[in-house]
Amino acid sequence: MKNFTLNSFKAVSLGVMFVLTMNAASAWDDTGHMLVSTVAYKRLNPRARERVDRLTKTIRFCGKAYDPITVSTWMDDLRADSMHDDMREWHYINIPVFDGVPVDPKNIAATNNVASRLKWGIATLTLGTGSDQKDGEVLGFLYHLAGDIHQPLHAATRYTSANPNGDAGGNFFKFTGIEEADNLHRLWDTAAGAFEFWRAPRPLDNAARTRLDEYARRLEAEFPLDKMPEAGEHNPDKWAQESHALARQYAYALKENTTPSLAYRTQTQAVARRRIALAGYRLANMINAIYP
Repeated sequence: MKNFTLNSFKAVSLGVMFVLTMNAASAWDDTGHMLVSTVAYKRLNPRARERVDRLTKTIRFCGKAYDPITVSTWMDDLRADSMHDDMREWHYINIPVFDGVPVDPKNIAATNNVASRLKWGIATLTLGTGSDQKDGEVLGFLYHLAGDIHQPLHAATRYTSANPNGDAGGNFFKFTGIEEADNLHRLWDTAAGAFEFWRAPRPLDNAARTRLDEYARRLEAEFPLDKMPEAGEHNPDKWAQESHALARQYAYALKENTTPSLAYRTQTQAVARRRIALAGYRLANMINAIYP
């Protein structure tokens, strides 16, 4: 029985952050992140779209250029550079799930995390830095982290007798039977095959952009904005709490060292599709509020 509830977390403090160093796995793969960007871009107001078009052109890394769709992958590209290791903990907030083990206060410690960095980025870009390049980089952070925080396993880590130091958001949670993923975190990053385990190529060619547009269209049809009032929630802390609750309810419903059932994979795909659509809607709201 999981003995640390979401309400218990709130009771400790809404502002308390929980982090355990994770490995290099990212929230969503390139395809998922670019779908968030694609959904968001269509909903930008004219001023916001002009600023996004302009600022994303200023970002470069190892010879790569970015645009309003690929900019959401920039922070993952930075992981290849050890000079940016200090940003690794920005990608997640590991709210603990104590499963069959006592609550351990030492795992409750405030630090940088995806929610706090989103709030910092919003505040910074709202004021502006006075430099298009710096504004572009902050925008790149927001694009990526808005996707990260909606991946359920970027807001949870499970403590058990087998993993007393936590499973790092499912990275140490092993199962069998799926060639494309050998751990729980990776399975959710790929949306359990909701997009056919397709990894969008870099740089994007016209065929890949068309495929992303079609996936985005399907997401919008399945989860229309006017049927998702929660898209109007602007607080990243609330987004993290949502993801944590979904991790507890759905992600960790799987038993370790088993093969995920068709029902589990189907449910994972549905939750992932909804979170990606919601992340796109909220990202658009965020950027529109910065550039009204």
